Amino acid sequence: MDFSVEHLNRFEKELSSAMNEILKMSKAQSVTELNHSRLMAVNKDPLATAVENLSKLMTSNLELCKCAASTIDKLKSDQLNYQKDQIKQQQEQLDSFKTTVHTEMKTAWSDIVKKNCETTSTPSINSIKTAVKTVVEDDIRSKNFIIYGVPENYSPDPHLVAEEVIELIWESSGCDPKVVAANSIGTKTTSGSGKPRPIKVTLACAESVKMVLARARNLKKSNYVAYHTWYITPDRSKEERAAHQKLVKEMITAQPTKYHYIRDGKIFSVDKVKVSNSVFLLSIFNYFDLNVWLMHVFVDFGR
Repeated sequence: MDFSVEHLNRFEKELSSAMNEILKMSKAQSVTELNHSRLMAVNKDPLATAVENLSKLMTSNLELCKCAASTIDKLKSDQLNYQKDQIKQQQEQLDSFKTTVHTEMKTAWSDIVKKNCETTSTPSINSIKTAVKTVVEDDIRSKNFIIYGVPENYSPDPHLVAEEVIELIWESSGCDPKVVAANSIGTKTTSGSGKPRPIKVTLACAESVKMVLARARNLKKSNYVAYHTWYITPDRSKEERAAHQKLVKEMITAQPTKYHYIRDGKIFSVDKVKVSNSVFLLSIFNYFDLNVWLMHVFVDFGR
C-alpha cells in the first residue's frame, strides 16, 4: 500500500471507530477508564468480535505504517542530498571565485607592468584593488536576478513575490531554490503613476540563479494574464546594462522582414519565412531576449 495522507486519515477513523465500540461495550468514557474489571463485565462474545476486528485493522494497516516510515526516510534522504548539492555548489563557486581572483590579479599586474615598463614606475595598488573589486562585484551579482513589471500594489513584501515567481516557473519536483533576500530597487513614487520598481532577488548560489533564468519563459505560459507583463533579467552592471540597451535599440530599428534576438552580446536575425511556429522561436531566444523582442519598449531603459 502506498503511503498517503488519505490512507492515514482513513486508518485513524477506522481505529477510532473500533476503540469507541469497545468503550461503548465496557461503558467507559475514555481509554483511561478502560480497565480489567470493566472488560470482564462485558459479554464475551461481542467483546471477542470487537477485539478480532481491531486485530484485523491493525494487521491490515501495518503495511501503511511501514510505507510511511519508508517515505519519511526518503524525504530525509532527499533533503540531505539537496543540502549536500547546495554545499557542493557553494564550494564550486568559492573555488571558481578564487581562481578568477587569481587570474584577474595576474592579468591586472601584467597589464600594469606592460604599460609602465618604459618608465619603470611602481605599479599602482589602486589598479589591483579595482580588479579585485570588479571580481567581487561580479560574484555578488551572479547570485542575483531582477524581476520587472510587478505592480507596486501587488504585494507589500518583495520576498513573497520572489518566492511566488520561483514556485511558478520551477518545472522540476525537487526543492525550489531558497530566497536569501529580496528588495525593491529605487524610491517608490508617491503618485503611483510611475513605473513599478524592479525587485532584486538574491539566492544562495549562482547555479540556482542560472536555473531560474533558464526557466523565466514559464511566466509567459501562466494562465494568470498578469504574469505576462513580468519578466526576469540577470543582475547586470551599469556598463552591461548600457551595452544591452544599445543592442535593444538597434534590434528594434532593424529590418522588419526578419526576427531579431540578442545572444552573447550580439544581435542575430532569422528570416520570418523560415519560422514556421512559435515553438521554433522559443528554442532560439534565450530567457530575457525573447521578452525584449516581444515587449520592445518595456525594457529597462534608464534603470
